[in-house]
Amino acid sequence: MSPVLDVPRYLIQSAATTLEVLLAFGKAPYRFTPSEVAQHLQIERNQAFRCLRTLQHVGFVRQDEDERFVLTSLVEQLASASQGQPSLAKAAKVVMDELSQSTDETVNLFALEGLEALCVDFREGLRQVRLVTSPAERRSLHAGACPKAMLAYLPAAQQQEVLQTLPELPAYTPYTLLDPQELQNDLEGIRLRGYAISDLDVDEEARGVGAAIFGIQGQVVGAVSVGGPASRMTPARIEVLGQQIVEAARLISRQLGFNG
Repeated sequence: MSPVLDVPRYLIQSAATTLEVLLAFGKAPYRFTPSEVAQHLQIERNQAFRCLRTLQHVGFVRQDEDERFVLTSLVEQLASASQGQPSLAKAAKVVMDELSQSTDETVNLFALEGLEALCVDFREGLRQVRLVTSPAERRSLHAGACPKAMLAYLPAAQQQEVLQTLPELPAYTPYTLLDPQELQNDLEGIRLRGYAISDLDVDEEARGVGAAIFGIQGQVVGAVSVGGPASRMTPARIEVLGQQIVEAARLISRQLGFNG
């Protein structure tokens, strides 16, 4: 299973795992054995089996003729009670609060608007020396943790549209990537890692990490990042924060209905 952002105080881990098992049925082939669930979620088979039996007891799954577990119509009651998709800022609020508290660094939330990134929310760093975010700030997608995270997961045609505008896009610092091939290589690295790294490319004294947020149809809708002064953002800390930001983006995407 994915690493947790920071285990919430009142989290019941067994319940969370059982709900992850339930969510697994939202993807093809929509019917699983305990072993297949265990492999999908990277948990022990015995744990997967207990979760499935719990869900069966409550009525969310049943065993079909081939012994595989499938969803029951009980889930339709939950779907009909849904309150609709929240705004990006509302979906991210709790996760951003937790990320701010656990890192003490500045947390930014950007929405994708056309081929630009718009800052829609932020949490200021809790340390005396910190990054400063401008409300409603707009950036092009070639630099910065959030913009590059979104660019990396856009359809190829839209990526090329941005790449073809280089090197006319702003050079925020001497480290801003303005060569199309260098930026393309960076985007490939982002997809491999799962998160983008802003390494002095927007501010010569700052580094950060960002991960893309996806909507219910799997489309990129925004990104969340955490960053601070370069003196604190060592390679080792960047790697740790990278894993945290991936989990943060996953949780926000879940709030928006994405089950990828």
